[in-house]
Formats: sequence, C-alpha cells, structure tokens
Amino acid sequence: MTAVMEHGALSRVCVWFGEHKIVEHVAEPAFAIRFEAAMRRRFASLRVTNEPIAAVRDVDPT
Repeated sequence: MTAVMEHGALSRVCVWFGEHKIVEHVAEPAFAIRFEAAMRRRFASLRVTNEPIAAVRDVDPT
C-alpha cells in the first residue's frame, strides 16, 4: 500500500488567545466553514483561522 496526500480534504479551525491555541477543530471544508463562523460569533475579539490540511489515505497500487 502507498500513502497519498490529498490537499483540501480536511480543514483545521483554530481559535487563538494571543499565541495560545484555545480551540482546534478538524472537519470537512463545508463543516469547517460553519464552525469557523460560529467561533467568530462566540469569540469576536479573538483571532480565528481556517486552513486546509493534508489528509493521508492508503492506496492499493494494484
């Protein structure tokens, strides 16, 4: 088996208090957008990031 990286398969949403990450949530991009919006409403004064992460999946070369 071979591992293949798929970019954009998942997204990571983080809420930051200064340089400290206080929330981290990994989800499919559509759900991550909704979670990001909710975190921006809940933590209006904090920085919220939403970035794609690579997902690793096994591929059968045969």
